[in-house]
Amino acid sequence: MRIMTGRTLLGGARALMLCGLLAVPALTPAALAAQSSGDTSAQSVSRADLIRLLGRLHEDNAVRADLSALGFSGAKLDLAVQHAKDMLSDPVIAGYIADRVLAVRDGSVVPVARAQGLLWTVIDEGLGHLPLRDLRYYYQVEQVVLGAMPQRICGRAVRGDLAPDRMAEETARAAARLNFEGLRNYYRIQLRAAQLGAQRGAAQLPPQRAARAEAAIFGVVTRTIAAREDAARVMGSFANLDRASDRDACIAGKVFIDAVLTLEGRELQDALIQLSTP
Repeated sequence: MRIMTGRTLLGGARALMLCGLLAVPALTPAALAAQSSGDTSAQSVSRADLIRLLGRLHEDNAVRADLSALGFSGAKLDLAVQHAKDMLSDPVIAGYIADRVLAVRDGSVVPVARAQGLLWTVIDEGLGHLPLRDLRYYYQVEQVVLGAMPQRICGRAVRGDLAPDRMAEETARAAARLNFEGLRNYYRIQLRAAQLGAQRGAAQLPPQRAARAEAAIFGVVTRTIAAREDAARVMGSFANLDRASDRDACIAGKVFIDAVLTLEGRELQDALIQLSTP
């Protein structure tokens, strides 16, 4: 089993839960320009225009309606809508998104496909800068959400077979079932990760620490699998994840994240930083 198989497994799970932003799907240059200036000419849109637009997107009643349809209600619905506002009106995060949308417009190295997922990217880039307490909690919530998914969706998520919009929708449905305090704390961590990602870029471990983290992940996952009655089947799923059934892929993903979260201290922190590296 290659250690990169583990990273691929969590790659699906790691995209979880931009729940409060799910209803803001069109962060492309043309779409932003159209909303800002009434046409699809991105050339006329400035950085300040984009930041102002991002700060207003949460005001659309469709955000609340879409989140409600996904299972958010009462105080949790209010919390999710507020999270969208906090994320999109934060000057650091909005500036990050605006700069990269404009970079696409100006023909620099940021591809359009990445611009469409900038909110996902900036959170991913900031995760490794979080203190261990918050980083562990972030992955514990992902663990809960993965466990709450229907098995057929879980398996596809683990394999990375779901389109980003479908992934966001399915994980939002699962996240809507979290308790209020859990969701609030998760959103707090997510906002901080986005700010850190916008300010610092992706965290990178030095090569020797990265190698030790990979070895720790490999070791704990291997030991966890070996202790299971279905060890051969789970190991087979890791070795041939693309061909595993949804059930087997889902089990493999859960085993992986459960195993990693049994690590402690610096070993856990480095493992989660390594897994958080985009």
